This record gives sequence, structure tokens and C-alpha cells, in this order.
Amino acid sequence: MTSERWKVLWEKRALEDLLPIARKDARLIVEKVENHLSKDPLKIGKPLKGQLKTFYRYRMGNYRVVYAVEKKEVTILVVRVGKRDKIYKK
Repeated sequence: MTSERWKVLWEKRALEDLLPIARKDARLIVEKVENHLSKDPLKIGKPLKGQLKTFYRYRMGNYRVVYAVEKKEVTILVVRVGKRDKIYKK
């Protein structure tokens, strides 16, 4: 693992997904993505399968953060945030 952090970008839709989540939980999700996931998103997250195979997911309790990785730009693009039972249906 390198000491370099990946740059984190949030799609508008992912930011909108945070709005109905309790403020405390939303802050924790953002903090974990920015400070933990950004260290090594390929090892910390889990690749998705099927139609979503180009994405990864990061689990935080009942919430999931779905993101794409741009290796050349060393960038994480967060595309969706939501509860496990609904996030993959969106």
C-alpha cells in the first residue's frame, strides 16, 4: 500500500443520496470514504458483479458506497450511497 491517497470525487447523485441519511451517519460515510477508502480503494472495497462489474462497493454497516476507480488518474468516483437493500436497484 502506498502512502499516496486517491483523489475522491462525488457525483451529484451520490451527494443527493446523503441528504435523507441522518446527519451523523452521512458525516461518518463521507469521513470514511475521504480518510479510509482513499488509502487503497482496490483492496478495501469489493468489486461488484454482473451489470455493475465496473464498480466497487464499500460497506459501512447497512450502508453501501458504490464507486468507480480511475487507476491512471488515481481517482475514486463515488456514484451512489444508500442502504444495502435498495442501493443495487437504483
